Amino acid sequence: MQRKVAGISKQLAGVISQWDGVDAVLLGETAEIGTLDPYFSISLDVYQRGNLPSASDRKIQFLNPVGFSTTFFTQEDRFLMMDLPVRIRYQDIARFDQLLQRIDDQLWAFHESGTTSFYRLQNGQVLHSKSGWLGEAQKRLARLPDHFWKVVGEESLKGVSNALSDLNTAVFRNDRLFTLLSSAAFCYSICSFLFALNKRFEPPGRRLYEKVTSLPLQPDEFKGRFESFLREDPELPAERKREIAELLAKSVTAMQ
Repeated sequence: MQRKVAGISKQLAGVISQWDGVDAVLLGETAEIGTLDPYFSISLDVYQRGNLPSASDRKIQFLNPVGFSTTFFTQEDRFLMMDLPVRIRYQDIARFDQLLQRIDDQLWAFHESGTTSFYRLQNGQVLHSKSGWLGEAQKRLARLPDHFWKVVGEESLKGVSNALSDLNTAVFRNDRLFTLLSSAAFCYSICSFLFALNKRFEPPGRRLYEKVTSLPLQPDEFKGRFESFLREDPELPAERKREIAELLAKSVTAMQ
């Protein structure tokens, strides 16, 4: 990691760690790629209890960075610091504890949450940890019951089937917008199933293709077919991509 990136990350973590209720601060993987890469960002996950300082107070404590914006419902700040993009997500510890307990009790439903938030908690670089909560949460994630992965896999396969049905009708109607939307849903459901099959959490979207095509358990010819489905090529019209989608769907269903 570049010295500039490390310095900004530590500076922000130093400010955030002083707030009441903040238990842990993790740095995401996108900070490890080159700063000239469009996917680069200094992405922090802040795990906290209780109330945060107001948005205006946070902005002041971050030294009034350029382009500061915040979202209320997702509790996220974005801004530029020393010309580098920063994204800070504020995560409620009580929500994580509740989700983990529901998983233990076999009451967790796939629609409640995807697994990307678990991926970030499991794989982030620790910049601050005040108590034993983070370590305990990571241990619980490492030993999730088979029921959890079974639910994710089954619901993802339903998503594959539904998206393929939508794709078939969209191509038949020559509805370009719905073809695009159903194709996106199909790709996500395929990926979600394969991560569940491998008992791994889904990475953020920017790393989804890289991670899914390198999974140890995947259908024969998956990478080639997946690349063909994604590729924009006059020799691969919508009808041909629909046929490729059917082959992909059959191949992952056979692995259930």
